[in-house]
Amino acid sequence: MTDDLDPTPLLRLREGVYAGDLAVAAIAELDLFTRLGSEAWSPAEIAAALGLAVRPATAMCDALEGLGLLDRSGERFTASALARAHLTAGAEADLRPYFESLSERPAVAELTAVLRTGAPAAWASSAGGEDWAARLSDPAFAERFTAAMDARGRVLAPALAQTLVDLPFQRVLDVAGGSGVYAAALLAARPGIEAAVLERPPVDEASRTLLARRGQSAIAVVAGDMFAGLPAGYDLHLYSHVLHDWDVPAVESLFRASFAALAPGGWIVDYDVHTGDGSPAAGAYSALLMHATQGRCYAESEIAGLMVKAGFAGVLR
Repeated sequence: MTDDLDPTPLLRLREGVYAGDLAVAAIAELDLFTRLGSEAWSPAEIAAALGLAVRPATAMCDALEGLGLLDRSGERFTASALARAHLTAGAEADLRPYFESLSERPAVAELTAVLRTGAPAAWASSAGGEDWAARLSDPAFAERFTAAMDARGRVLAPALAQTLVDLPFQRVLDVAGGSGVYAAALLAARPGIEAAVLERPPVDEASRTLLARRGQSAIAVVAGDMFAGLPAGYDLHLYSHVLHDWDVPAVESLFRASFAALAPGGWIVDYDVHTGDGSPAAGAYSALLMHATQGRCYAESEIAGLMVKAGFAGVLR
């Protein structure tokens, strides 16, 4: 892949589609920056003060930090100088009415509802009303969604394989691995290993179809619900762009299941987009995830802390 054909801008275009609407919701519906003033607030405090759910409020803070509207100090946020100058009541150059003129956009209403209830909106603002997790029970949607994640994975998987090429493992379970694109990349980098994908029906059938189409049927597909327990016999559990679909209690349950299923010395790997450093791309992606899934992007420190809580030791970043 040559530098001038780097697809990263295309990924960010797709993954940042809700960030602007979330900013409009924060300004026009919540008047967030007037409420913050010059004080430092945690996401949980913002949620409590404004009647929001903590999960989407956390994602909102990450997204607004990426847009330069919030400043972070540890786990607390303050309105940036830009926001205080233009997005607060009484500001000489108050731009809130300019944003309020967009408050009737459907996505703004959807994001406001997610912020207040914590419940995901319909996938991609579809008329069906079901979120991503519910729609995966439809074989046609499962096939289309798995193909979409496979397309993204073909861009991201090689970097994962290179990162793990020297890690001592022999049998990898790609948990909720979709098309198996990440397991396939590991197998290509380490031909001697065994790899399997765990997917719930009917996604497992989409996984088998895509693997067979690519001539990678050596990768097994295990049908099962990851929240019902994980199969034993593997020495590495891979969660590649999976944890961000779920809230903290669900992530904790997965880590406990991995700890129970892995033999001593086994590995657990999280490969994902992480927040915490003010990245505009990560914040925008978290806005998309809070819209239609039960999760958000997590900071590396959050994931490491949850791994240690589940019993894992020696967390590497």
